[in-house]
Amino acid sequence: SSGINAEYGECLYDHSMTLRVALEDFVLTGGDVGRYQIFIVLVSSLTIFMHTFALTLEVFTGLTPTCHFTNSTDGPLCRGHCNLLRAGRGRCSYEFDQPELSIISEFNLVGTDAYKAKIVSSYAFFGYILGCVFWGWLGDRMGRLPCLHLCQALNTLILFATSRSPSYLVYALTRTAAGFTACHWNTACVYAAEWGGARNRSFTLVAHIVYGSVAFALFGAIAYFVRPWRDLVLVLSIVGAVIFLLMLPALRESPRWLFCHSRKEQAVRNVQFASRVNGLLVHKVDDPEVEIYIPASQQGQERLWQLLRHPRVVFVTITFYLTTMANVLLYYMLKFSAENISSSPYLSCWLLAASDLPSAILIHFCSGYSRRKVNFCTQLTAILFCYLCCAEEIRLTSAVFCMAFAAISFNYVYLYLAEVYPTTMRSRVTAGCIAVGEIGGMVANPLILTVEIWDVLPFLISSSIALGPAIASWWLPETKGRRLPDHFSETLQIVYPTSRAGETVPLVAPQE
Repeated sequence: SSGINAEYGECLYDHSMTLRVALEDFVLTGGDVGRYQIFIVLVSSLTIFMHTFALTLEVFTGLTPTCHFTNSTDGPLCRGHCNLLRAGRGRCSYEFDQPELSIISEFNLVGTDAYKAKIVSSYAFFGYILGCVFWGWLGDRMGRLPCLHLCQALNTLILFATSRSPSYLVYALTRTAAGFTACHWNTACVYAAEWGGARNRSFTLVAHIVYGSVAFALFGAIAYFVRPWRDLVLVLSIVGAVIFLLMLPALRESPRWLFCHSRKEQAVRNVQFASRVNGLLVHKVDDPEVEIYIPASQQGQERLWQLLRHPRVVFVTITFYLTTMANVLLYYMLKFSAENISSSPYLSCWLLAASDLPSAILIHFCSGYSRRKVNFCTQLTAILFCYLCCAEEIRLTSAVFCMAFAAISFNYVYLYLAEVYPTTMRSRVTAGCIAVGEIGGMVANPLILTVEIWDVLPFLISSSIALGPAIASWWLPETKGRRLPDHFSETLQIVYPTSRAGETVPLVAPQE
């Protein structure tokens, strides 16, 4: 008995002396942060590369090209949207020096069409919002792994089609489709978190931040050496194909999802495989005296609207969604401003990418502290540095720190979502949160156009919008040290954490 308890953690016996092991404890028999869990996190996190490429493509494909006017007093060589916008069509003659470098020169987006170069990234974010809703639902219904593979394959093919776009209309449509298939990294977050315990979730956050930083830096490096925009997009699609070939044979489905959809045999095989890779004892759960404890409410009967009948759950959900939107707005507004933050967009890209690395270190050390207080403090700090971006002398430095703290808060929301909502609806809630959050990304690029009115207006607007959700995040529930909830009742115990006597309600699997 002591040996079994040491292996499985919490367990109980029914009247027939059958050992009933909780799902959380059985999944952890495959390891918390073992070799296989680390491998899963490192491979599944590669999806963030396609997410970065798809949503920030216009940082370099939409660079303002150099041109010269043949009958203008603006000078022999002009650079910037302002000159092209004021010149307009038909008012003067102009020629682009290297028309293949940018979609602006390729599709002649000048004069009254100059705005199209800035809003095209909003099409990608619009497709991303639709994709979050669709792929989040499909990830809960079809499985985490098929969703990852299908999204990765489609996104790679669509990026290739983008590089062959014959017109601006086709380019805009393929950008929308690329955004629609770029949301699989949300499913990857859920997938990686379901393979272990609290330590694994913290490691997942760190890996996603580091990968996001590397992805944006790699994007800048590729763009530096591959200047023509069609060749750049083609190289990015080749990177996507390599990632797909790495993911296809390497990953196994989440045992939590399999258990919750009555596929116990495959779930057991996956956990046993993880145990062997990690060098742990392989448990013989096919023994009739050992039964994995699966509450009845885990069998796919839960619906999201059942949770939303509780006012406290509604408040927590809305706060998550608005917090994500505020962080995304800050994050992408600064990324899309790379051309305006310093004289070299490539230098800005590498410095902004490097800003994510301190975020990973801070998250690693902060994961042992209060989730609520860390998220609250990092959001306020990001807003403060965004306000400081109004000072031109320290704009680049302030932008780097603002992105670093916004990245911490943004990724803490993923950790929060995994620790609050149950397995049967975790992917949908996460996808819905990111769908609402990407509204901030959709308005980030058009917001930059307000620089024509006042050069600090984008920073003032975005930081003011983020202030309200930051204050509301103080009243989020504390989830530090809790297990991942697997059914409806555990979520309610998290959202309503105290009993009438004021004692914390322990999260123990109900005994049927």
